[in-house]
Amino acid sequence: MRSTYAIAGVVLSALALMPAGDVRFEIAQRDVLLDERIPIALAGLTPHATVTIRVRAGSNGEFTSNATFVADDRGAVDVTRMAPIRGSYKDVDAMGLFWSVERHRDQPLELAADSEDDNDEGGTPESWTLTAEVGGQAVARTTVRRRRVAEGVRVTPIRSGGVVGTFYEPPGASPHPAIIVLGGSEGGIPSASGHAGGLASRGYAALALGYFGVEGLPNMLENVPLEYFGKAAEWLSAQPSVDPNRIGVVGASRGAELALLLGSIYPRLRVVVAYMPSHVVRGGCCVPGSWFYAWTVGGRPVATMPRPGRGNPLEAQRAEIPVERINGPILLISGKDDGVWPSADSAAKIVTRLQHHHFAFPYESLTYDHAGHSIIRPYTATMNLNGSRDPRSGQVLHRGGTPSGTAKAREDSWQRMLAFVGRALDSGR
Repeated sequence: MRSTYAIAGVVLSALALMPAGDVRFEIAQRDVLLDERIPIALAGLTPHATVTIRVRAGSNGEFTSNATFVADDRGAVDVTRMAPIRGSYKDVDAMGLFWSVERHRDQPLELAADSEDDNDEGGTPESWTLTAEVGGQAVARTTVRRRRVAEGVRVTPIRSGGVVGTFYEPPGASPHPAIIVLGGSEGGIPSASGHAGGLASRGYAALALGYFGVEGLPNMLENVPLEYFGKAAEWLSAQPSVDPNRIGVVGASRGAELALLLGSIYPRLRVVVAYMPSHVVRGGCCVPGSWFYAWTVGGRPVATMPRPGRGNPLEAQRAEIPVERINGPILLISGKDDGVWPSADSAAKIVTRLQHHHFAFPYESLTYDHAGHSIIRPYTATMNLNGSRDPRSGQVLHRGGTPSGTAKAREDSWQRMLAFVGRALDSGR
């Protein structure tokens, strides 16, 4: 008899965990941009039931995350206002299930890119499957689609007059304001996952520009002529869909150094956004143990920071980028825990220089706690902040920052960057 009661008790306990009715995901929009929030909610659960939401993505479902919640008095879970009791992330975060994804352990670490690592130029939306589990059993499932680029954006590979890149043209009445997008020491052409896709989806013509590591360009970041970028700006200005009077540049890491340098040389660039900037020109990259110049003008090297342990203060001073010559607003974005170089310190020095020269345009410096050298488009994976291997140098990278701190910095800086660029380029649009 006792065993019968015990079994009955177990059954009743199990039944209490089961949903009260039809459990369903309540998501208003299932087709969104990569950088748009997805408000996730569950309804139909037993009040105070424990439910785990699992997310899976990738061609083989190799990217996964999970978070466990306790339903409220109505049997509902709202991820935008509830913190998980355990899982891939902590605290209340509407997109925590997306930026906290991890790749299966059997995948090589250097292949698990955390940013711009796609090859289809943004045409195919990513499919993400969400599953709700109670007591280890799936009770609801849905799929959302995340687009790198909005529908209607025309994407064209460019190999014209020596200019190599990808051109994104938004739909709607033209001419559009335009942005040149520059990557960093990874080389290649910045992909649709990053700033180019996000800006093009919001009405900007975007030229994702390669400058080394692509066929037809230098193999390494070595002696790259800055005249190449002037030619690219001329090409962009000549496009019928582009307003030649509203062109800016966005760069990250070495691309940020380059963006500031180009802004000081080419007055047609009317806004400069520098992610993880350097206030000085640095040497070439990225051959361990070697040192060479990164940039040239008129065939001569641009003044560069001397080799470590060599040179003198005057050389270092000459290597400072003359940011006061930039012909428009400047936005600096950096993390205090930058493990690649001290971008927050560089941003502070840039601001000091602008103040000293009574810079005539607006400027702003956004510096984030618990973030490092990986502030990119928001809601992308934070799994490789530290420990991934650079495909060019073979060095293990430590970008710094925490996953949650990086996610917060990405989200905040993205919205503020869009607003800043909008003020700079959209007037009279």
